[in-house]
Amino acid sequence: MDAECLIIGAGVFGLSIARALKTTGRDVAIVDAAGAGAGASATPLGVLAPHAPDRWNEKKQSQFEALTSLSELVQDLEGETGIDVGYRRCGRLIPLTRDTHLPLWRGRAQDAESNWRGVAGMSIISPDPNWLSPKAAPFGAVNCGLSARIDARNYCRALEASVGNVEVGYRLSHLENSTAIFEDGKRLRAKWIFLATGADAFRLLPDVEEDVPAGRGEKGQAAILRAGPDSGIDELPIIYRDRLYIVPRGEDLVAVGATSERDYSDAETTDTQLDSLIERAREICPAIANAEVIEKWARLRPRAANKRLLVEQHPSLEGVIVATGGFKTGLAMAHIAAKQAIAKIEN
Repeated sequence: MDAECLIIGAGVFGLSIARALKTTGRDVAIVDAAGAGAGASATPLGVLAPHAPDRWNEKKQSQFEALTSLSELVQDLEGETGIDVGYRRCGRLIPLTRDTHLPLWRGRAQDAESNWRGVAGMSIISPDPNWLSPKAAPFGAVNCGLSARIDARNYCRALEASVGNVEVGYRLSHLENSTAIFEDGKRLRAKWIFLATGADAFRLLPDVEEDVPAGRGEKGQAAILRAGPDSGIDELPIIYRDRLYIVPRGEDLVAVGATSERDYSDAETTDTQLDSLIERAREICPAIANAEVIEKWARLRPRAANKRLLVEQHPSLEGVIVATGGFKTGLAMAHIAAKQAIAKIEN
């Protein structure tokens, strides 16, 4: 299976890199331990949300460009594969719990007007009381018009359909120059290896400084609830309050999450922390007060030491490009990470 370009990891980063490489005509092979979208990329949430538009900087500009360019990529991908990835610029409600918050958000609305260049705006509204409880938003809510959602699982399925077969069962042991060695002893060589294994990639990188790893995995737990038939919630905005997201997914489904845990005993089991999030969501959102929980989910999300994308040539291995990080913004930034990764081999 030796190829010009070997992608290790078939999450949204690895699949995005593979698709971008194939458009340049390069020979690409993709391997993964468990299959396309089997890790953190399978999040039920699929939130695509910008940073606050005030104090504009390079990081916020990069994220803005990612969010505004994603819709065109999605349109092309859906047209190519016939798979609906559930992309909707649905907006996001941020409840206002104190009147002292109003001047801050009015100022941010002005910043959005200039920094978001008319693509979307930010305003203070009185939300639907069946969706966002007035008790949770006594002074209304900010509506962030740039926020969107995507079905992360269908996004990965569409990317996989675009790039072709993903070989499964390849659990990476370690890397050498232009060579990947797997736990079963298989060795794959390539001119370029793209390490896109999410949180696991950090173990193959040196510390950024003494006793400070390049990154870590943070456990996230989330759930999917089913509201009553014809609930009318499918096109409503995302709700965000105190690190809790409530996300309409279509077909009367709502996702709730996510925890952010540095300490955990099992990365893929759920516990009372998720149960507490679900109860908080029910209190905030009357529409899901009696909704049935149909799935509980947990995975490790990759968080780089600087909290940004980590896309770089491996510091000691020839022919190895690392693409990880993103943490909560990975879905929105994956196509940007792909461009950055390819630039590393073209320079």
